[in-house]
Amino acid sequence: MTRQKYQKHIYGNCSFELIESYETAEKAAKGQDGKFVEVKLNDVKVEFNKVRREHDESQTRTPEAERQGTEEV
Repeated sequence: MTRQKYQKHIYGNCSFELIESYETAEKAAKGQDGKFVEVKLNDVKVEFNKVRREHDESQTRTPEAERQGTEEV
Protein backbone atom coordinates (compact mmCIF):
# COMPACT_ATOMS: atom_id res chain seq x y z
CA MET A 1 0.00 0.00 0.00
CA THR A 2 1.39 3.38 -1.03
CA ARG A 3 1.44 6.17 1.49
CA GLN A 4 -0.25 9.42 0.44
CA LYS A 5 2.18 12.36 0.34
CA TYR A 6 1.38 16.03 0.73
CA GLN A 7 2.90 19.24 -0.59
CA LYS A 8 2.90 22.61 1.13
CA HIS A 9 2.73 25.61 -1.22
CA ILE A 10 3.86 28.88 0.37
CA TYR A 11 2.85 32.10 -1.39
CA GLY A 12 4.37 35.49 -0.66
CA ASN A 13 6.60 38.35 -1.74
CA CYS A 14 10.22 39.34 -1.32
CA SER A 15 12.97 41.44 -2.82
CA PHE A 16 16.30 39.95 -3.82
CA GLU A 17 19.86 40.82 -4.74
CA LEU A 18 21.55 38.64 -7.39
CA ILE A 19 25.35 38.90 -7.47
CA GLU A 20 27.37 37.81 -10.51
CA SER A 21 31.08 38.16 -11.30
CA TYR A 22 32.47 39.28 -14.71
CA GLU A 23 35.95 39.66 -16.16
CA THR A 24 35.28 43.11 -17.70
CA ALA A 25 32.83 45.98 -17.33
CA GLU A 26 31.72 45.50 -20.94
CA LYS A 27 30.78 41.85 -20.33
CA ALA A 28 28.96 42.86 -17.13
CA ALA A 29 26.96 45.53 -19.00
CA LYS A 30 25.95 42.98 -21.66
CA GLY A 31 25.43 40.12 -19.18
CA GLN A 32 27.86 37.83 -21.04
CA ASP A 33 29.92 35.02 -19.54
CA GLY A 34 29.06 35.83 -15.95
CA LYS A 35 29.68 33.61 -12.96
CA PHE A 36 26.97 33.24 -10.31
CA VAL A 37 28.16 34.33 -6.87
CA GLU A 38 25.23 34.70 -4.50
CA VAL A 39 21.52 35.48 -4.07
CA LYS A 40 20.30 37.40 -1.03
CA LEU A 41 16.60 37.43 -0.13
CA ASN A 42 15.27 40.48 1.68
CA ASP A 43 11.90 41.52 3.09
CA VAL A 44 10.37 38.04 2.88
CA LYS A 45 6.63 38.22 3.58
CA VAL A 46 4.50 35.06 3.62
CA GLU A 47 0.95 35.84 2.50
CA PHE A 48 -0.66 32.40 2.85
CA ASN A 49 -0.02 28.70 2.31
CA LYS A 50 -1.93 25.68 1.06
CA VAL A 51 -1.44 22.00 1.80
CA ARG A 52 -2.43 19.61 -0.99
CA ARG A 53 -2.13 15.93 -1.74
CA GLU A 54 0.45 15.11 -4.38
CA HIS A 55 -1.01 14.35 -7.80
CA ASP A 56 -4.47 15.56 -6.74
CA GLU A 57 -6.05 17.00 -9.90
CA SER A 58 -9.32 17.94 -8.18
CA GLN A 59 -7.74 21.08 -6.70
CA THR A 60 -6.15 22.48 -9.88
CA ARG A 61 -9.14 24.11 -11.58
CA THR A 62 -9.96 27.80 -11.18
CA PRO A 63 -12.70 28.52 -8.60
CA GLU A 64 -16.01 29.89 -9.91
CA ALA A 65 -15.47 33.29 -8.25
CA GLU A 66 -12.20 33.86 -10.14
CA ARG A 67 -13.64 33.04 -13.58
CA GLN A 68 -15.59 36.24 -14.08
CA GLY A 69 -16.87 36.99 -17.56
CA THR A 70 -16.51 33.45 -18.90
CA GLU A 71 -20.21 32.60 -18.80
CA GLU A 72 -21.96 32.71 -22.18
CA VAL A 73 -25.26 34.60 -22.39
